Amino acid sequence: MKTDAAAEPVRIRMMGGSVPTDKLVDALGLPFVIVPLVNADNNQHSFDENLRVGHFLDGIRAFTGMLQSPF
Repeated sequence: MKTDAAAEPVRIRMMGGSVPTDKLVDALGLPFVIVPLVNADNNQHSFDENLRVGHFLDGIRAFTGMLQSPF
């Protein structure tokens, strides 16, 4: 399978809830990306929400990498 490095990314809205990214995109005129760090069974917005330390550390590495990469 041949890939093109200059190809446009696939954009699929997958976030549930009420994350108003469209307002930021319109106001800033910039694309918006959400990078979730949570584990699949974190039970978001309930009594026993949780985040595994490994996911948190992976997230720190991911954000550090993104912030150090040139546009």
